[in-house]
Amino acid sequence: MSKLILKSLLVYSPNGEKGFHTEFSESVNIVHGRNTSGKSTLIQSVIYSMGINDSKDNLNDINSDDVFFRLDCVLEKAEETCKLVFVRSDDTLVLQKGSEPPIRFDGINSNNSFEYGRYKELLSKLMGFDLVLQKQSELIGAPLEAALLPYYISQSVGWVYIRESIGDYRFYKDFKFDYLDYYCGIESGHERINKYNLEKEQKELSFELKQLDSYEVKNEELKVSKLLDERFRGEAENYLEGYQSLNKDLSNKEAEHTKLCNKVSMLRGRQKVLSQIITNIKNQKPKVDQCPTCDQNLPGDLKEFYSYSQDINDALKEKDRVKEHIKNNAAKLNSVEKLITSLRIKIEKDYGVLRRLKSDNITFDYWLNHNANLQMLKNISIKKAACEKRINEINIDIEKLGKGVDIDSLRKIKEREFLSIFKRKVSALGVKLPKETKYQALYSLNSFPYQGVELHQLLMAYNFSFYEMVMKNSTIHSFPFLLDAVFKEDIDSGSRSNIFNFLSHETKSSGQVVFSVAEYKGDETSSNPLFNVEAIKKQFFPKDTKLICIGDSKSKRAFLSNTALIDSVLIHDTMNLLEVV
Repeated sequence: MSKLILKSLLVYSPNGEKGFHTEFSESVNIVHGRNTSGKSTLIQSVIYSMGINDSKDNLNDINSDDVFFRLDCVLEKAEETCKLVFVRSDDTLVLQKGSEPPIRFDGINSNNSFEYGRYKELLSKLMGFDLVLQKQSELIGAPLEAALLPYYISQSVGWVYIRESIGDYRFYKDFKFDYLDYYCGIESGHERINKYNLEKEQKELSFELKQLDSYEVKNEELKVSKLLDERFRGEAENYLEGYQSLNKDLSNKEAEHTKLCNKVSMLRGRQKVLSQIITNIKNQKPKVDQCPTCDQNLPGDLKEFYSYSQDINDALKEKDRVKEHIKNNAAKLNSVEKLITSLRIKIEKDYGVLRRLKSDNITFDYWLNHNANLQMLKNISIKKAACEKRINEINIDIEKLGKGVDIDSLRKIKEREFLSIFKRKVSALGVKLPKETKYQALYSLNSFPYQGVELHQLLMAYNFSFYEMVMKNSTIHSFPFLLDAVFKEDIDSGSRSNIFNFLSHETKSSGQVVFSVAEYKGDETSSNPLFNVEAIKKQFFPKDTKLICIGDSKSKRAFLSNTALIDSVLIHDTMNLLEVV
């Protein structure tokens, strides 16, 4: 575990010959002054001096005076203790460790610049900060803001939202879980990221495999080339045999259809002839009717009458027989037509590719023209086999990861530990803790359903509770606890005393703490509406507490002063550091 302790801060404008300088106590530091005097500027200057750009925009006013910042610290590690000096002027930063030569970085105003990447790597290594976050499917080192996040409560959003005081983490997947796991000492990030990457790769490979199958099935040219290829000749023969069998059935049925059509036509013609014969016989009765050619009466003996009756009966019977034949053959014809239609549909569906070959003037003799398609088929086959093999390997790897440590169980243990601390601090502040689990469980907490002083007190309890959890983790780096504006404007005197009492108790067991409070002394005739910081220090805090006044608690925008007493040697030494190559 590494521990950073603030020793002093210098902010100076050579052009205006005005500046600010203060030393820090290793225990409690109270920054006080009138509202808008520059209390937040002091805390933001500490952060900015260390090369963290989150507060850069808030310092535009003083940066316009061409100022430089110097932050002197002590870094304590198990194996060594050394002095660190940060000197920053706009986008140039110089870092000196102990008596080692200073290292200069130019162009660090952008977190995406190469120089900032170099600086971030160096400082992270010095501090032992190795949190990794997931950005899309890539694991990257967390920004420097995340190294300060548990130790900094900003005035703007820190007393309203959780984990939003510094930095923007919207583009990191599952940031909350990785962040809490890291500071609570749960090593889960790498396994979770590995599993996510494996599942993502598996999904992409499955989609690719599906697309390859779909392309191969739907592309008719590939189907033709596959049939023509000698390597698939057996399959092509089966394909053609099926086609020939169906085509033979169709030809047979079409021939049968022709015969039936002819037969029905013949029978209908015979039926017509028989009808005419019957009509003629009826019109030529013996001894009654005349011959249609010579006008003589037809013979009328018994033999002729018998023959006449026999002819009528035979013709009528034949007509009935032909009618029945027509009916039966018409039924057969309908059945054959339905079967022919069914066969044609099946052939078109299953073997339409080969039928279209003929129209395109493509035959098996010209299969060489399809070599490009054959090569594509070969590549598709190889790619499909590789995808299937990799998917099987991924499934095995995912199974192995699933047999690891149960992260959820470890998180539940940490949540119980946190809740015990949280309840104690909430009770000390005299505020009611919401009963819903989502407002008590560490990994569910995002906000509280309160406002005003109750919200302020709950967030103070939460921040100190999480700070205590972090300080128990011996492998995590430690920064001074920076709390900007521990009071809201509408907090009554009773609640202020309660919060001071809480801070007094908490700071006895914490590391270095810097917090700011608003104080306005006004003129000699005005009464103090808030409190006297000297009296507060004496009542609640240890003797070595450092009071840092901005603008004598009367002036606004008084962070940089012309009357500031700053050692000229310190200014000269700082300017020399900025000039190192």
